[in-house]
Amino acid sequence: MKEPEIHTVTGATGLLGSHLVAELVTAGKTVRVLYRRESRLRRLHQVLGYYFDDPDAVQEKLSKVQADLLDPEDLKKALPGTTVLYHCAARVSFARRDRQKLLEGNPAMTARLINEAQAQGVQKLVHVSSVAALGRKRGQQHSDENSRWVPSRSNTAYAYSKYKAELEAWRASEEGLSTVILNPSIILGPGFWQEGSGKFFSQVASGFPFYSQGVNGFVDVRDVARSARLLAQGPQEGERFLVAGHNASYQEVFQGIAQALGVRPPHIRVRPWLAGLVWRAQALRSLLTGASPSVTRETARTALQVHYYHSDKLLATRPDFQFRPLADTLRHAARCYQADHSS
Repeated sequence: MKEPEIHTVTGATGLLGSHLVAELVTAGKTVRVLYRRESRLRRLHQVLGYYFDDPDAVQEKLSKVQADLLDPEDLKKALPGTTVLYHCAARVSFARRDRQKLLEGNPAMTARLINEAQAQGVQKLVHVSSVAALGRKRGQQHSDENSRWVPSRSNTAYAYSKYKAELEAWRASEEGLSTVILNPSIILGPGFWQEGSGKFFSQVASGFPFYSQGVNGFVDVRDVARSARLLAQGPQEGERFLVAGHNASYQEVFQGIAQALGVRPPHIRVRPWLAGLVWRAQALRSLLTGASPSVTRETARTALQVHYYHSDKLLATRPDFQFRPLADTLRHAARCYQADHSS
């Protein structure tokens, strides 16, 4: 009997990784999840609950391996038999104190993971990068797959770390590993209400008053997961695909969240001088309490910029794929947020 294909997901307890696991299980794939901390498995369980009536049964059927992607011995036990490797794991932070960890950690874990994947005969790598890895420069407002990194003060430490990690994926492609790179924009979806874009929902729900008219790309986590699965099973290799469903202002997104939650929308427009006050106040609070700031200098600056991302290549390559409307994404996530906070 032919051995089943094993689809291994790094970062399986993060936002995209957990929803990708649900996508793969729904598609009937044999899934192995890699995780670093036992406590994070409850996040995966929570996300599975959005998709399945019995998330306990689903999670029990998963192959689970605890692994530090910087540890060569952990990697050796994590990948045997893997057919398709989805690399979703990454350090994410916009705090200045984490700068060095980002610049060293993201490229190093990617390089070591790829080296082991090559040694163990993995057939396909789906490397989840970010539109941040495309870089930004002053005056540039549009990006697609042809955009190239340009050193600039507009690039965050996170962006630079993702760019360096992506270089490792391109190396893997040059060395013969069938590789597809995804560059998603800001991913929106349920399950991580105190992290990343999940904070948008918790902040709006708690009466966060500020909005900006900066423009960015936004995409439903379910769409990123589906595009990853489709491209993994397709003939594409040595290519990059932007995954950005919609370009919208932060004001539009926050208003949509508020409407879906039934709360007052943010009503104070953030201008550069106010953004400066907010991130400095958050930095002082972080210094005094040790808590991570909810707004940093980098996130404040990004929220004021106008940038558009284009996914025409993905839509042309996979005509069976369409992005969900942004309003549907916000309503779905808001319903999950309310259900998670109803008790």
